[in-house]
Amino acid sequence: MLETINYEEIVKKYPWLVKKDLDCIISPDADGMLCGLFMSHYLNWRIVGYYDNGKNLILKKGIHAKDCVFLDTEIYRPEIRSIGHHISLFRKDKTDVDADNYKNCLNPNNLRGRTFKEDFSLKYPIGTIHILLCIVGNKYPIKHLEKSFFVILQADGAINRFLDRYSENLREWLLYLGIDEKNNILNKIIKKDTNLIDINKEYVQYVQKFVKTRKDKIPFSERGNLNPSSLNGSRTKFSESCIATTVEYLEFLSKNTGWDYKKERWIFDNLVIHEFTKKIVRPGIRTFNKAVAENFLSLAITASDSMEYTIEAPDKLP
Repeated sequence: MLETINYEEIVKKYPWLVKKDLDCIISPDADGMLCGLFMSHYLNWRIVGYYDNGKNLILKKGIHAKDCVFLDTEIYRPEIRSIGHHISLFRKDKTDVDADNYKNCLNPNNLRGRTFKEDFSLKYPIGTIHILLCIVGNKYPIKHLEKSFFVILQADGAINRFLDRYSENLREWLLYLGIDEKNNILNKIIKKDTNLIDINKEYVQYVQKFVKTRKDKIPFSERGNLNPSSLNGSRTKFSESCIATTVEYLEFLSKNTGWDYKKERWIFDNLVIHEFTKKIVRPGIRTFNKAVAENFLSLAITASDSMEYTIEAPDKLP
């Protein structure tokens, strides 16, 4: 019998996923921004920080990480709540990883025992926003505009998965998420009359306007390094150009999803920068256990020859 996710058990284990009025820290890309927009619209969450899954965490002054939820990244700390979708385990057993450090981290790959060594080709193929939609949508009624189909599926390149070599794995994961249930929000978004010519036109316009100009993200980090032009002189606020780029993209997402961009819920000033160290190595049992020994903050195996992880140095997690 095909395995399917149990949303009641998920909410029982991670009740904060459907709790209202929380603070969150998002990744600065399309997936993270969609997650922030969605949670601020439906659950009135406040976006108080931005983490690039590497060297830089930008957080509102006076806020502590343990009081926030990290959206679109996995944090290896038992007291930190997070949700992400990257491969973060090397293999199912015989490693030094402490499972307790992930007890407040929801990751669909970990739910199903998908690791680099055993099941890398069967990893979760879409974005954090897609599983988040299903979890929240199982508890609250979710509304969306018809044109949200394209905008929601472009996060993390999910729209490409329908046509490429991962399509069989995608179908299996969609069934796991309950896509065949008529009340499933992803079912409602994806099952529509689709004109491929119109979809192609929308995609080309989107790429030209946002992707090629790198406006589909919050541009404070370039290749892992802090972008000085994204901040004001005292580094306590995003620069006017950075804010303008961010707001333009958020308003585009809002217009196409129907989820309100609530200006007061997005913090762009009174910020503190926390700088970490990011390492990129080849994935292997020795390099993985070395990362564990260094007490990594976050880790993702992004390709067959690349593992990225972050350690708390020179700064500590606030």
